[in-house]
Amino acid sequence: MAKVKKIAGAILAVALGVALLPSAGVTAEKSEATVSPSTDQIIVKMKPSKVDQTATVAAKSGATVKKSIDSDLKVLKVSDGNVGDVLAKLKADPNVEYAELDPIMTISLTPNDPSYSSQYHLTKIQAPAAWDITTGSTSTKIAIIDTGVDLTHPDLSAKIIPGYDFANGDSVAQDDHGHGTQVAGVAAASTNNYQEGAGVDWQARIMPIKVVNAGTPGYTSDVILGVKWAAANGAHIILMSLDSSLYNAVLQTEINNAWAAGAVIVAPAGNSGNTVRRYPAGYNNVVAVAWTDSADNKSSYSTYGSWVHVAAPGTSIRSTRLGGGMSNWSGTSMAASVVAGLAGLVRANNPSLSNAGIVNKIFTGADPITGTGVWWRYGRVNALNSL
Repeated sequence: MAKVKKIAGAILAVALGVALLPSAGVTAEKSEATVSPSTDQIIVKMKPSKVDQTATVAAKSGATVKKSIDSDLKVLKVSDGNVGDVLAKLKADPNVEYAELDPIMTISLTPNDPSYSSQYHLTKIQAPAAWDITTGSTSTKIAIIDTGVDLTHPDLSAKIIPGYDFANGDSVAQDDHGHGTQVAGVAAASTNNYQEGAGVDWQARIMPIKVVNAGTPGYTSDVILGVKWAAANGAHIILMSLDSSLYNAVLQTEINNAWAAGAVIVAPAGNSGNTVRRYPAGYNNVVAVAWTDSADNKSSYSTYGSWVHVAAPGTSIRSTRLGGGMSNWSGTSMAASVVAGLAGLVRANNPSLSNAGIVNKIFTGADPITGTGVWWRYGRVNALNSL
């Protein structure tokens, strides 16, 4: 293979962990942990009626209608802080089919360490050898459901396809934080172009979907809309580098719909350093990814446990930076981005594979490093093995 001209210095590799996928999809159990409400919004579904009674019911319960997810699904805003009381009133209302909290999502990351200058994760997962087989396909669409993507970054701009900004209600999904730009570059930065760094998938297109603004809460309802939009617009891989402690039934339904439409869905296990299930990684039909370092050690920050599927490098991962250039970030978001890029390579190598087949290749190709079977099920991902 021709020398990869764009990668400066030693490139270290990422080993990706893979396992057999149950026929019904990537399964997980709902967490039974109780968590105090940390949101001021509620998702409600009204019982069938000739007249939409949502606004009347909301007002009676102490809320207002903020927006719609679907014709029968509405997002309500609670202004006085008594979200628990309002939720109870809604559940007791005979006109309401069901109501649940609209959990706040946070960005799943640990502060970056700019002292590293190499992309060791690529050699750790044997990406250079995998690139001798395929560098990806321009037909692959990777949806980045995050803070947006830097639409003018020289290592990303040529790969970006239309997306949407659900945080602000427009079609310009420009990053204002940096997190979405960082994970997009890990998965699919332009490669072999004499600029910046390399992505795991050289060819895949990036679909930016903004659901979080810098410095403000990111609501699950916007993530729901983002997943719906990605699936409707043909995303083959959906990366949600977000984190919440609360389960949400509507988001699980939309994830199921995206899976049924053929998408591979990937999310970070979280950076809480314990075994408590986090979401969206903890939903069914989502590949949950833990975080390892260059020596295949589990990060002390990484969430782990039998519900996590694979591990991937996430310590000081060098990638595209908001505003241009590159920077080093650490976290399960970086690890999940590696897996999303790998999913693109697997799809390109065998376009006839279903999403279940792609996930199965990722699982069965994983290296059984220390902790496999306890901290995660299938090992640390390995791109060459998965191809």
